[in-house]
Amino acid sequence: IVILQCLRQLLSQGSRIRCRNLHSQRDAATKREGLPLVRLSLLAAGAGALGYDGIVNEFTYSGASVRFVRSLKTAGLIAADYLQLDENDVEYEAKLKALHQKSAERLLETCLRNGGLYIKVGQGFAAINHILPVEYTRTLSQLQDRCLPTTRADVQKVFRKDFGQLPEEIYEEFDYKPVAAASLAQVFKAKLPNGEQVAVKVQYNDLQKRFVSDLGTIIFLQDIVEFFFKNYNFGWILNDLRKNLVLELNFLQEGQNAERCARDMKKFDHVLVPKVHWPYTKVRVLTLEWMDGCKISDLEAIKSQNLSLKDVDVKLFNTFAEQIFHTGFVHADPHPGNIFVRRNSKNGLADIILLDHGLYEELPANVRGPLCEFWEATVLRDEAKMQTAAEKIGIADYMRFAEVLFQQPIRIRGGTVRSKLSQEDIDHMQEIAKKNFEHIMGTLKEMPRSMLFVVRNLNTVRAISHQHGDMVNRPRVMARYAQRCLYMEHGGQSPLQFVRWMCRRVYFEYCLFASAFKLQLFQWYFHALYLVGRAPPSARTVMRDMLTPPADTAAL
Repeated sequence: IVILQCLRQLLSQGSRIRCRNLHSQRDAATKREGLPLVRLSLLAAGAGALGYDGIVNEFTYSGASVRFVRSLKTAGLIAADYLQLDENDVEYEAKLKALHQKSAERLLETCLRNGGLYIKVGQGFAAINHILPVEYTRTLSQLQDRCLPTTRADVQKVFRKDFGQLPEEIYEEFDYKPVAAASLAQVFKAKLPNGEQVAVKVQYNDLQKRFVSDLGTIIFLQDIVEFFFKNYNFGWILNDLRKNLVLELNFLQEGQNAERCARDMKKFDHVLVPKVHWPYTKVRVLTLEWMDGCKISDLEAIKSQNLSLKDVDVKLFNTFAEQIFHTGFVHADPHPGNIFVRRNSKNGLADIILLDHGLYEELPANVRGPLCEFWEATVLRDEAKMQTAAEKIGIADYMRFAEVLFQQPIRIRGGTVRSKLSQEDIDHMQEIAKKNFEHIMGTLKEMPRSMLFVVRNLNTVRAISHQHGDMVNRPRVMARYAQRCLYMEHGGQSPLQFVRWMCRRVYFEYCLFASAFKLQLFQWYFHALYLVGRAPPSARTVMRDMLTPPADTAAL
């Protein structure tokens, strides 16, 4: 009986095991059959979403995903390269410069492939060449000329949506080959029905749709970079530009800005702004008077017209000084691609042509007045008035602010006159100057946001002057204009006030001369030590090097 019971148990266990095996085999077969169905379902869903995005949104969201991944990859590669650098390496400086160049080329390629706002942001970083390493600014400056053109079909889509007609149905002639390709639009040459030549600025067809996603990606990536690299201080610039970029996408607003600028510049015969043709202008299409000229950065073209670079720079400085100190309507994007030069047919001198009026900043009178006072007080070295004027603007560190505006040390303290300088002495002086410039970004962060565009304007103009060989003292020209505007706005017109202003002007000119002469004395002193063998060759350029912001001040 016991044996029979054991046999029954063994038989029942065997049947249960066989049943479990059968169930397992059946489940595995079901899973194998289900996997292809899941994959096919996912592929079908993806293809459907892609097709819907293509038909309804013209691949807007798909393109945004591709640009995001591409940008994330570039940021990751650059960050990884910088994290591998060892500051204690004897070849650190050389490796750092090489890495700057490699990273800049990666950014350039990414901006060009992504297009749109990426190019706009890249142009903005190229403009701050007083802070970024030269490898970045030199490489990213190519974005002014290498923007990718769009297709004929895209241009026609914009016109169909905005005008309900094709370009050739609106204009007498329309050349689909762009004469210029910018970050937000392209420029084409056309002829109106009355025979007048015009420039037609056409926004990229998909730019409005991709604006939100691209801007979000750019801000997201800079937040990541800022988290890992504490010395990266440019995220606040992007955040402040967000609202202004929205305005730049409205060409009706740009046309209004151009007309206001033309009214403000009417006092200058040498400043020209193309006229807006309103019947041929919409939100994404802007039709302007055609003006021939060359970029202000094209030195060969300027010289071929027998124009004086000094005359060009003086007129350039006075133009933007008028905006900053007098009118308060400040062009916030005056890079070389937006400023043309041509020879005046009557007097043979240079005319300045201002283009691209999409981005402006308003400076109210309660900012312009103190700003003029600050410039004058800085020249006079009146620190009490410098501090008072800076507080009116909302600036805490008035001395740093002065050095940001003038791009040179304001306090030059005396010391022992030495008859010999070693390379270690010169290196020490340059290191002090470098540390001084490292405080600039902190000062910019404390500025009211309206002043950021003023600083950007001044820095861009300074870069143009530097390319021309610094033939004109920009701080001196701007300071004189600020002092003149101070009298025009606040000095009144009575004879007594005029006499007081003239006396102050004489002292003002004396201070300008004394400041420049003091810097020149230092230069002569260092050069003399080199000539008599009491200083190394680097002494010949020590003053210029100390007054030039270091290339690695704001390296990542």
